[in-house]
Amino acid sequence: MSRSPSRVDLPIDPAPLEWTALRDFLAVAEGGSLSAAARRLGVSQPTLTRRMAALEERLGAELFLRTPRGLELTEAGEAILEPARRMEQEARAAEVAVTGRDRALAGAVRITATEGLAIDWLTPELADFQRDHPEIEIQFLIRNTNVNLLEREADIAVRLGRPRQVDLVARKVGDLAYGLYAAKRYLDERGRPEDDDDLQGHRAVVFDEAMRHAQLGSWLEQSLGAARIVYRANSIQAQLAAMRAGYGIGAQAAFIAGRRPELEHVMPERNLLLDIWLVTHPGLRRSARMRAVYDFLLTRFEVARCALAGQVPPGAPCP
Repeated sequence: MSRSPSRVDLPIDPAPLEWTALRDFLAVAEGGSLSAAARRLGVSQPTLTRRMAALEERLGAELFLRTPRGLELTEAGEAILEPARRMEQEARAAEVAVTGRDRALAGAVRITATEGLAIDWLTPELADFQRDHPEIEIQFLIRNTNVNLLEREADIAVRLGRPRQVDLVARKVGDLAYGLYAAKRYLDERGRPEDDDDLQGHRAVVFDEAMRHAQLGSWLEQSLGAARIVYRANSIQAQLAAMRAGYGIGAQAAFIAGRRPELEHVMPERNLLLDIWLVTHPGLRRSARMRAVYDFLLTRFEVARCALAGQVPPGAPCP
């Protein structure tokens, strides 16, 4: 078949020369032999020989001459020696720019947690850390649902329940106790329930369907099933405000409710423990500031273990 006279075949540009090929060239040029360069690069001598042959074929020129004293650069080799050294310097500068940033105790660390833990516990606990590391900026992403750490929506997460993504770095750091609470003045007016029959005349403060933790929501429905729902919110703090205002009985973490003297524990036998997990992505190992925050939180969770589990009053140490 004849070719159309209007068609023009354009030359195909070769692929850009890779830095790794010039890195190998520099190792040979500076080492003076293939064996020395192979040891420096951590490869076998035959592998390096093939790489040098491929580079010479790519450039269309010999780069080395074999002499009794070892390998010596040809004119072509001399011509690319300084450009290769400049590329090596730029590559090292790029590495320092990144690793230096990750090794510094400076920059932002984004933490995601539920409202209760973020506002009532994590924020005051991290005040000591921030005073000791003033160059680290603490950022909070308050969510009552999980965010995707692998997509870097946050650096560290405090979750109620074991994470399902297998590529995350996760550690259980304690238990969070939940109980039923109501304002004392509300209970003075309507009575203090002791069983399901007593709940018939009571009012309930509950979670919005979109935000409730499955286990917590199920427990609350079973615990307050006989009460009439009068207040529903997608905010833990809003529910807490409603309970303190006398709307009715609701669920709160023991360490939060224990700091509000106007609240009273109702039917204390109906409690729930949720696992607390400290979670991050694999990049933790490369970031000094993330590692510092993560290790600090591990220590603080251990100190507060009994208080978060409802075994001692908020702020009290484990017995």
